[in-house]
Amino acid sequence: MYRKKITLTLFALLITIFGPAKILAQETPKVSFGSFYSSFGFGAPVDITSPNTSGIGLSGVSTYLGYSPNISNPGQWGLLGFTQGTISAGLLRYDAADNFATATNSQFSIDQFQIVVPVVRNRMGVSVAFTPMYRSDFRQRDEGSFNPLPDVSANRFDTGTGFNVDIPEFENESVDFLVSTVGSGGVNRFEAGLGFRVFDNVSIGYGMTVNLLTLNNNVISDFSDQQFRVTQYNRSTDGSSIGHRFGIYAYKGQLFGSSDQLSFGATVTLPTTIIADRAISTFRIINNQRVLLRLDQDETDRDGTIKLPLEFNTGLTYNFNSTTNVVAELMLQRWEDAEYSFNANQQGYFKNRVKTGIGFQHHPYRSDSQGGFFSNFKYSLGVSYDTGHLNIHGHDIETIFFNAGLGLMSWRSSSSVDLSFHYGIRGTQSSNLVKENIWGATLSLNLAEFMFVRQRFQ
Repeated sequence: MYRKKITLTLFALLITIFGPAKILAQETPKVSFGSFYSSFGFGAPVDITSPNTSGIGLSGVSTYLGYSPNISNPGQWGLLGFTQGTISAGLLRYDAADNFATATNSQFSIDQFQIVVPVVRNRMGVSVAFTPMYRSDFRQRDEGSFNPLPDVSANRFDTGTGFNVDIPEFENESVDFLVSTVGSGGVNRFEAGLGFRVFDNVSIGYGMTVNLLTLNNNVISDFSDQQFRVTQYNRSTDGSSIGHRFGIYAYKGQLFGSSDQLSFGATVTLPTTIIADRAISTFRIINNQRVLLRLDQDETDRDGTIKLPLEFNTGLTYNFNSTTNVVAELMLQRWEDAEYSFNANQQGYFKNRVKTGIGFQHHPYRSDSQGGFFSNFKYSLGVSYDTGHLNIHGHDIETIFFNAGLGLMSWRSSSSVDLSFHYGIRGTQSSNLVKENIWGATLSLNLAEFMFVRQRFQ
């Protein structure tokens, strides 16, 4: 009961810190919801971490913990002796600034859900999971002005939103315009897979995924001259595809001593192509009734191709003993092969992405000689560097993250609660781009019970 009170107190503190961020947002922010850079293409990549490595900010592809499921590496799903489940939620706050304005906002999301069931104990297991892969969550404001042409009827002005506005005859005076775009959605992954131990110290796994794409952009154009009508429309993009993921995990003990161990893990996520449909629609009052109209019925580019990139993720974990380890990882994504046919300019910003990081973990509760209250926790520290998947105006959108984690074990079982904190710096203010300071926290609940679901075979 005491530990539950600690967890609830920590979570309440996070809501207090991150919750009021929307109130602090300025009246005219350039960025207001999530990351500004999630507005490019089909969204910014979401790096999913296993609950036991969230505190070091790494996926955990090479880190195995017998009482916490690993969503990053299918090769570990066949090692389990009993059923495990996890659900994670995160809070993010973005402090963003360009050369003209600043904005602050917060974002809450369910990061992952997974359940792993051993079919044959310590030999074969199945996993079912949900994770977001790419997230598009932003608000962007574009301001400017133009001088209408005199004595020309039905001129057309491109607002930069993909639509032209009819301009009637009037005097040649400057007209200000404001285009506000609110984006949401991304690509979510539903996965079912199987892990199998092929040797005592080597296991492999496979996951089949259903990737669901949903992007929604709500656009409002407003003008300082009342002769121009306020326009509003919604641009939605939907599609799906089948994907494949493979993993391997291996370990070797007693390298330099009687209690150390070196483990290796690697995964490959194959590229997959989504044939997407884009619809542009708006509401109009016709015969005193509000009617939904599709504006792109005669357009030829309603269908498009979105290709998700190839991903390779690998890592090494060295366990000095049962309580202390160090983790190093490297991830590569081939964004140069990714496609976003709905906007060739944004696709041109894609570049290959490299992320690397190192982390340290200490689990004093596993020691035979526990000492005091603080020995009941597990501690994590880590740092990562990400080259980013975008190069805009000659600038790589790089990110550096600092991470720390605290885990609380259950007294009566192997279940745990993991709380991790993150601080990152992304982007640049050069060339009128956006620099972001990112504050985040993730809370994971991990269930590891022998009686949670009974095994079919012993």
